[in-house]
Amino acid sequence: MELLIDSTAPAPDTIRLLSQTARKRPVADVVVEYLVAAGVRKVFGIPGGATIPFHMSLEKHDEIDFVLTRHEGGAAFMADCYARVSDGLGVCCATTGPGATNLMTGVGAAYMDSVPVLVITGMNPIDSWGRGDFQECTPYAGVNTTDMFRSLCKSSEVVVSEKVIQYRLRSAIATALSGRPGPVHLAIPRDLWGRRIAAEPFALEKHLASPPAPAPNQLNAIARLLLGAVHPLIICGSGTSRRAMAHLFEISDRFSIPIITTPRGKGRGAPVLPKSYLGNTGISATPCVDELINSTTFDVVLTVGMGFGSYATNSWDPRIVPTRAMIQVNIDPNALGRVFPADIAIVADSTQFAQMLHELMKSKAPDALSRSRTGWMAHWTRREKWTFPPRVHHRIGDSIHPVEIIRAVDHAVGEQGLILADSNSILLWATHYLPERAGRRFIGAWGSASMGHMTAGAVGAKLAAPSADVVVLVGDGCFLMNGTEVATAVDLGLPIVWVINVNAQLGMIHYELRASGLVGSTTLGSYDFAGFARSLGANGVRCDNLDNLAVLIAAGLRDRQPTVIQVDVDPLVTPPMGMKKEGSAQWKAYVERI
Repeated sequence: MELLIDSTAPAPDTIRLLSQTARKRPVADVVVEYLVAAGVRKVFGIPGGATIPFHMSLEKHDEIDFVLTRHEGGAAFMADCYARVSDGLGVCCATTGPGATNLMTGVGAAYMDSVPVLVITGMNPIDSWGRGDFQECTPYAGVNTTDMFRSLCKSSEVVVSEKVIQYRLRSAIATALSGRPGPVHLAIPRDLWGRRIAAEPFALEKHLASPPAPAPNQLNAIARLLLGAVHPLIICGSGTSRRAMAHLFEISDRFSIPIITTPRGKGRGAPVLPKSYLGNTGISATPCVDELINSTTFDVVLTVGMGFGSYATNSWDPRIVPTRAMIQVNIDPNALGRVFPADIAIVADSTQFAQMLHELMKSKAPDALSRSRTGWMAHWTRREKWTFPPRVHHRIGDSIHPVEIIRAVDHAVGEQGLILADSNSILLWATHYLPERAGRRFIGAWGSASMGHMTAGAVGAKLAAPSADVVVLVGDGCFLMNGTEVATAVDLGLPIVWVINVNAQLGMIHYELRASGLVGSTTLGSYDFAGFARSLGANGVRCDNLDNLAVLIAAGLRDRQPTVIQVDVDPLVTPPMGMKKEGSAQWKAYVERI
């Protein structure tokens, strides 16, 4: 059959390019140019034999930098935090075999927190597959890393021909950024990098699907419910964008609706924080929010970007279930009605939903609200949200109470700063006590709670926001896992400050075992973290004076090199967990009754 083409019609860019005698170039160069076109400016990883051509191409392109990390796991965490702060695509890479498997914990963390990361790994040359080549990880021999990544990513595949690599790369990038964001994986065999292809045009916006939007009748129904409610509530989860939160803040402030976040939704850096914003719920909740939920029967609850996990709901405590209408909005249809039934379930992008609801409600009159509702709201807006306890001086030896670390960090970090909290007890102290400040962001290791996540990820965060203050709150157990990435920050001259909460134990598990007295498996030794930092070329200091801590943090932020501050804390204090223990007990009782 002859294919008839109208020669008078304009040819698509791809057809026009391929109809000409295009100069063919190595696959590696084309891949790098695609990354640049997608807005990527940093690639994190460690080179290996299977990715050498890719790294050679990265060095030839001034628009993009390769960041040599100390471990592939650190590279994945950096790419994750780079994506979170830049609101773009993070990229990490590694060679075949152990390089690929070392990435997996960080990639899994990105998957659980819905962070768009492109994972590129090398692979053995195609003509050697199945023969037991060095570090072989193919579908035919060794550990099949492509299958392993499949359970950690939205997509994972091996590219077996240079003829399709551009198509597969476009598809992978679009998959990472579309719908519920997440990591994607491409394995590229060593022999493909150098093959020559004609580059096809790539404009990212032409490959992203338009996000789903709510229907007008749904928006009208939600507006009526929120306006007519006696005790309404808005909850923002980690899937709520900064722009969406700004719109929802305006709705809550104008119409006397308390608005709270989940622990993962805390600290989005909104430019304005209204009085109607009361803080975060769940584990280590703001005390004001715990009291609100304890004392109120809600009739309408609107949740946006919330997955209803155990830490956000105090182990699925039903007190947030309203008497009249539960409204759930999420880009992921699988999150709707999964835990609590949804009276109105909407698959939508949070920004688009919040903007459309805001536009609709602008025409509504807040003076129609009942006096009982506005009086109820006034009671909560007058409450203190983040209240530090009186200065804690009691010590064991020279140890300091952990809350004093949070107080010092809050004092030292500017409004446009970034505060990252690694997994374990210091994250709970920060979630509970760290005040929200307009413009300041807080990022916690919540999804998979990977130890060392933010210890390494801070490098990516700082590279995404070079002018921002960046402070990392980390325990000694987490720092021992990824503290070598301080050397990466030294090489790059990044004035990041790590404040180490040293209690010589794996905090949360140690607390659980303490009653039994069998804590040998969770007890750490005593280490000179400040000396270790100095050996890597960073500033290292041990702080044993409350008056000096904020000063040391501020000085580290003004330096040209990274700073590690070791703070020995009281090992006997347990972090605040609010209603979480009570909720866990209720859930256990419920399960036993089934």
